Amino acid sequence: MIKIENIHIDEDYHPLLLKFLNQETNLNFKYYRRKFIERRLKARMIRVNCSTVHSYYYYIKDNKKEIENFLDGFNINYSCFFRNWEVFQQFENFFLKSLKFQREEIFTRLTPDPNRIKQKSRKKPIKKIGKSEDRISFDRLMGFKSKIALSFLEETVLYKKINNNSNRGDSINIWSCPCASGEEPYSITMILDNLKKQIPSFPRFKIYASDIDRDAINKARIGIYNENAMKEVSKYNEKSYFNKVSIPSGFKYSINENLKEYIEFIEEDVTKELRTNLKYDIIFCRYLLIYINQELRNKFLSIIENCLNPGGLLILGKTETIFNSFKSLKLIDPSNRFYLKIE
Repeated sequence: MIKIENIHIDEDYHPLLLKFLNQETNLNFKYYRRKFIERRLKARMIRVNCSTVHSYYYYIKDNKKEIENFLDGFNINYSCFFRNWEVFQQFENFFLKSLKFQREEIFTRLTPDPNRIKQKSRKKPIKKIGKSEDRISFDRLMGFKSKIALSFLEETVLYKKINNNSNRGDSINIWSCPCASGEEPYSITMILDNLKKQIPSFPRFKIYASDIDRDAINKARIGIYNENAMKEVSKYNEKSYFNKVSIPSGFKYSINENLKEYIEFIEEDVTKELRTNLKYDIIFCRYLLIYINQELRNKFLSIIENCLNPGGLLILGKTETIFNSFKSLKLIDPSNRFYLKIE
């Protein structure tokens, strides 16, 4: 077995390989960090026993099945339902406050089952949260920084669509990009469907979910997941929105069919051409920017910003930031990475 430290990246063949893969897959490699590309490339080279890019270049040209294998390993499609569940609780709270409901007035339970969460990095065991504790105020749960975000509530297009007579009845459009295998858009939909069942005046909404990976989109449309995807799902949401099926190696979980009615899954490369010309009120774009070449990611963010309505919310991954690249995007929740598009 070849060791990763023994793999040589040939400068002559590296661009040739990427050009060939671009022609075969239409994947735009210039948007990804070089180190990220090299890690994915080396992983495949180890699997097929190639120690140089030169040898892998000719291997992949002669073995077209390897193109699919490379693409599967390259695409960023790791996810789980309610990843960083407190982000989704903040998202839920924007809807509750816009509708002028208190958390105590409805039943919602996003707190994950502590038995599912890995505790490697935790010095103390996770305290089991009972029903009464789960209904404590959002401000106390999320802390001071998240509380500040709600002071911008009335500036959001979400609040205006819900409360202004001229906008009342307009659909709330939400975009999940990239959506990977669908865990994020389904998480969003579970929250909104749960609120809709309890609040008669809940607005119409539509979720658009896009990804470059055709296999990931197909998996999202099918909606069947393994146990790893469920680690941040509360018992309440598991019971309400999943069917649990026993298999020899454990369990599979299938999404309730009614949730699919709210979501349109789209296969697209947003850096090349958008399949819709919609403007969105909320955009989830989480854990993509950390893989994008820093020099070119502003171009991608320009696309995202242009698709966001004034007063719209952009939600990034917890380790991502825009810095001062876009003056129109104001960071209103540093903890959960909520940005507001100011007019």
